[in-house]
Amino acid sequence: MPAHQRVMALAKVLEYAYDSGLGGDEHATIGVMTEVDRPHLRLEEVSLDDAAAGLREVLRLARALGRISEEAVLLDLINTTACEKLGCRICAIAIRGDDGAFRYSATTGLGAKEIRALPSRVLSAAGFEVLEAAARKMGAVWCIPAGDPALDHPEVVQAMLPSRKAGGRDPGPARLLPLVFAPFFAADGAPLGFVHPAEPKHDDFPNQPEALLLETLAELTVVGLEIVQARVLEHAAVVVAEAQRRQLEDLLAASAQVRGYYSLDEVLAEIARAMTTAGGFGRAAIYLLMPGEVLEVGATFGLSHAESDHLRASTVTLTEFAPLMQPEMLVSRSYLFDHRRFQMPQALSEKMNTPALDGDWKDGQWHPEDTLTVHINDVDGALLGLISVDEPLNGLLPDRAHVQAIEFFADQCAVAVAHARRYEQVRAEALSDPLTGLANRRALDAAVMRAIGRARRDAALCAVLFIDIDHFKEINDALGHAVGDAVLQRVGRGLRDRLRRGDLLARYGGEEFVALLPDTDLEAAMRVAEVLRRRVATLDFKTLTGDLPVRVSIGVAQLSEELMGSGSLVSAADAAMYEAKRQGRDRVVAASAAIGTRRS
Repeated sequence: MPAHQRVMALAKVLEYAYDSGLGGDEHATIGVMTEVDRPHLRLEEVSLDDAAAGLREVLRLARALGRISEEAVLLDLINTTACEKLGCRICAIAIRGDDGAFRYSATTGLGAKEIRALPSRVLSAAGFEVLEAAARKMGAVWCIPAGDPALDHPEVVQAMLPSRKAGGRDPGPARLLPLVFAPFFAADGAPLGFVHPAEPKHDDFPNQPEALLLETLAELTVVGLEIVQARVLEHAAVVVAEAQRRQLEDLLAASAQVRGYYSLDEVLAEIARAMTTAGGFGRAAIYLLMPGEVLEVGATFGLSHAESDHLRASTVTLTEFAPLMQPEMLVSRSYLFDHRRFQMPQALSEKMNTPALDGDWKDGQWHPEDTLTVHINDVDGALLGLISVDEPLNGLLPDRAHVQAIEFFADQCAVAVAHARRYEQVRAEALSDPLTGLANRRALDAAVMRAIGRARRDAALCAVLFIDIDHFKEINDALGHAVGDAVLQRVGRGLRDRLRRGDLLARYGGEEFVALLPDTDLEAAMRVAEVLRRRVATLDFKTLTGDLPVRVSIGVAQLSEELMGSGSLVSAADAAMYEAKRQGRDRVVAASAAIGTRRS
């Protein structure tokens, strides 16, 4: 029977008992039999008025269960009612934990010192069995007589509250009265806890009506706990549904944000960020599928710089990643790697930056070796990349609804990734030289202007090298333009190989190249120019030009107040390059030594 039906049935029974048998003569009496730690049975006179008052209180309590939604409020109400109607100074309720031990969850009537000692009072499952074997039962109430050996059992002696007569604080034995409590059980018969009153007002506690009331309170505790649990689950379901709705809204907003970017780097960075905000995970890595089935890290979020660098430096192929994407791991269209069911290869674990296990981890929570992998597929189903996430913010394994929300987001991301790749392809074609693959003059002008803006803002250094192939016209005239083009390509590759990451090499036009060197002063730029000059001189051109040598002249200019313009900075390096030619070619000259020189 559902909990709320049990409450209503119990309330009806109590109401009927009061109306039919206990609502008449206030001074009538009933006879009851008691057998609690006494050698013989005797008849007691119990006022019907007292019994009716007790039943009224239980009826009030039963009806109150319909309004209670917190366990602490329920247990406090049970304890308070027990103390008031049973005449006990103390009442406590113990609840069984996952380890089978019973711990006090709520108490009434204890002093501060007694409350501080309460955490140490734990009744083990074995102690509960000892009490059950020793108990004299009055219905569902268990009584263990004072002096019974069970009360001195090691599993019991420190667990239960000592029972004395209320108001009697004289030193004496720890237990002067029987130990009385009412256990309550789940529908399958498993013990859930017990209601434990202590320090009653009279020595014959409990008489039959008191035992009946205590038994009723224990049953109401079970019903109340079921109601509270049902309400908690209902509230949790509402919270989850609301969270899923908000998450989907957040992911929709994030997908719109992602699709607003044109740069592939920005798109990937926004996807990673969205997975740790709207997606609900603490760490994310976005992989792009590259030629050769290599998975290249495009963006990370939530990782330290060291972790991100390690992940980017660790080359992972689609085949190596396959153990995390097995059919039996599918949740919707994604793959949930659960460490309890699968084992990650050690080599892959090292590449994946698997974090250390938290000492507070419990079974059922997210484990550092767990991971969720979501495919990014284009409209034709082809794999573009992967979203790999871990450390969910709620600490739990994601459910199907959560995964499907992320998949919807990933579908939007796929469109953004495809558009960004196409944009960058078109942009690269517009800003690159078709013969050498280097940046073209348009890209160079834009990069120089950015460097000048940075210099104005941050006082950053910048230098330019203007490079020209010596006697190139003779090569073209003697050997043809096809050989000339091959020479340009080989020189371009040779120059690019000796530049640093972050430097820009562009084909300026004809046989001219320009190198932009950020964060470089004139002295350092002269050294780089000399390295480039020697590099070209050592390249093997014999199969192309035979006995005709290939050399370069280089002019160097450093950005200064006088050269705060793209044209003037490059022109200064160009003038220095012509001074190098005038001095005999195959050499490096700085712009400061070429002032006043003009192109001839």
